[in-house]
Amino acid sequence: MSLPKPLTDLQQGNRCLVAKDYASAVECFLRHARAHPQERATAYVQVAECFRRSNIITQPDHVAAGVTLVSEGDQPSAEYYYRLALQTEPDHFGALRGLAEVLPDDADERLSVLKRAAGLQPNYLVLVALGDFHRSHRKDFTRAYETYRRAQEQSPRDETAYSRLNDICRRLGRPDEAAEWSERWRQAKATKKRVDGK
Repeated sequence: MSLPKPLTDLQQGNRCLVAKDYASAVECFLRHARAHPQERATAYVQVAECFRRSNIITQPDHVAAGVTLVSEGDQPSAEYYYRLALQTEPDHFGALRGLAEVLPDDADERLSVLKRAAGLQPNYLVLVALGDFHRSHRKDFTRAYETYRRAQEQSPRDETAYSRLNDICRRLGRPDEAAEWSERWRQAKATKKRVDGK
């Protein structure tokens, strides 16, 4: 009877990440990055995820009347490791997506990163984020519409793209098309209920 293989540092790091032992996870991932240069980008993305999930606030911080911040990830460290991952592997989708999530919402670089990520992998969440950028920060409703259309095609059973398309059509003065997107979502939702049994 053969003994089970010991966990790699990447596997051990993932276990620590799930267990919320972020300091140990970071050590494992960085060790893995040093020992396996071909997997360095993936390990750095995991380190960034640890920093995003860790809480750097030692005491609750009252930021506004009735609003207390009790948890906040270390975004600068996460950004650093996403960038390190991209230096190692410029087209690493996870690093691009993660970097887009930690950059300021209206930053030009965020638009560039989202475009690169969507070009590599037309992922639904990336497409919605890209559409939101065009809609909210550039007021480019035509580009937003096209991007949301791609998102809707990627995930026809998710409401987000339908509601965004409805909003864009109303803003563009196309109420009939807005109503059509609402109707299409109603039909998709009915199909989803039948398939999911909910």
